[in-house]
Amino acid sequence: HYLSAPTWDGVPLSPADLESAAEFGVEARRDGDVLVHCAHGRGRSTTVMCACLVKAGLFSNWEEAFDKGIKPYRTVCKLNKRMKENLTAWQTQYVDGKKAI
Repeated sequence: HYLSAPTWDGVPLSPADLESAAEFGVEARRDGDVLVHCAHGRGRSTTVMCACLVKAGLFSNWEEAFDKGIKPYRTVCKLNKRMKENLTAWQTQYVDGKKAI
C-alpha cells in the first residue's frame, strides 16, 4: 500500500485530506506496519500520525495523541499553528461529528 500526500514544508493537509490519510493508515495497518514520513519528520508526518492514532481508536483526540502517543517518544516533533487548526477542524468534522450520528 502506498499513499502520497504532497504538501509544502510547514503546510498541513486539509481536514479532508487528513481524513483520507487517516483512513488509509488504519486500513493499511491491518496488513502490517505503517510508515508515515515527511522530509524532516517533525510536523507534517506528526499531523497525519495524530489523525491516524485517533482514527484507530487509540486516543480520543489529536491533542492526546500528540501529547501521550507521539511527543514522549519523538521529542523533536512539533505542530505549527496551521497544523493545530487543521487537526482541530478535522477532529470537529470527522471525529466529534461522527459521534452524534
